[in-house]
Amino acid sequence: MMKKLLACALFAIASCTIVSAQNKGEMYVGGILGVSTSSFSADETSTSQTYFRIAPEFGYFVRDNLRVGGSLGYSIAPLEGRTTHTVTIGPNVAYYVKVCDRIYYVPEIGLGFAYASFDGVSGVGLDSEFKFGAFEYRHSAKWSLSLNLMSLDYTTLSFSGENATSNDVAFQLGINPTVGFKFYF
Repeated sequence: MMKKLLACALFAIASCTIVSAQNKGEMYVGGILGVSTSSFSADETSTSQTYFRIAPEFGYFVRDNLRVGGSLGYSIAPLEGRTTHTVTIGPNVAYYVKVCDRIYYVPEIGLGFAYASFDGVSGVGLDSEFKFGAFEYRHSAKWSLSLNLMSLDYTTLSFSGENATSNDVAFQLGINPTVGFKFYF
């Protein structure tokens, strides 16, 4: 029984090739959408918050499996009675590894400019992200769906009009997934 199970597992692994359909010169337009909620209850107090993020993007394959791109992101987040609006823009680089037929593992790193505002106070700074839990399902030659489950984000902002700096480090582990789509041409 164990030999049959091992043989089936080896056959399944061997049938998944490690070549990619992302070819040099191929381009795409697409974007991601992220929505998450959180709630907190203690004693007789409870709060809940909903975060929203949208980021259109463009990508170009400079080599087979290697993509450079850029995105423009917007997010809105309530925090302690304030609503924070954040805009990010910047380049990113990703490498595609075919896991199985139509499924790719796509680690990505990006660095960009960030702008945030709340209650009339605004800040500028840097935003960086390393997506190490990103996958893409290539539904057809033209369309795909992407899913990011794990990423490490770092943002630093300096606010105008105040002597304050905000540093935000977030490690996402399936808590705030983002879903996206891509149209290849």
